[in-house]
Amino acid sequence: MEPDRRNEILNFVKANPGYYFRELQRSLKLPTGVLQYHLNNLIKDGEVIYEELNGTKCYFPAKSFSKQQIIILSHLRNHIRNKIVKMLLSGKAMSPSEMIKNLKISAPTLSYHLSLLTQDNVLERVQMEKGIGYRIRDMESMKGLIIEYRESFIDKFVQDFIEIWTK
Repeated sequence: MEPDRRNEILNFVKANPGYYFRELQRSLKLPTGVLQYHLNNLIKDGEVIYEELNGTKCYFPAKSFSKQQIIILSHLRNHIRNKIVKMLLSGKAMSPSEMIKNLKISAPTLSYHLSLLTQDNVLERVQMEKGIGYRIRDMESMKGLIIEYRESFIDKFVQDFIEIWTK
């Protein structure tokens, strides 16, 4: 086995927990078969685990995260759910209609993603003045994960929040 390639993959998974297979493949610029081979061996050897979330496998270093942290990171790796969470990082609850304006996605798409985030206890539904809103259920856990893995969340908006939180 190629120990350098294997270590490259393992170190990347440690630095970028929750990446999907295709994200790993794009980032590491590896052919599908090579990445599958090494990931399977890393899993077999107990160095990497995966969590299947909504039909997609997300990869993590073994024995590093709680079940809820795995779920949160897996959701943050999804483009739309990441945007939803970013909008809620201020701690203020938002209504779906406010979110639709900012996200520019359809109501059914937003509803689907809010349902997944709520079902997995990443977000919670709250009563607002004019109906139902959503907010992050455990802001401290969310902050901790985003700050710890900030390098894997290359995004100006998130970087701005990290600066505020770490001062």
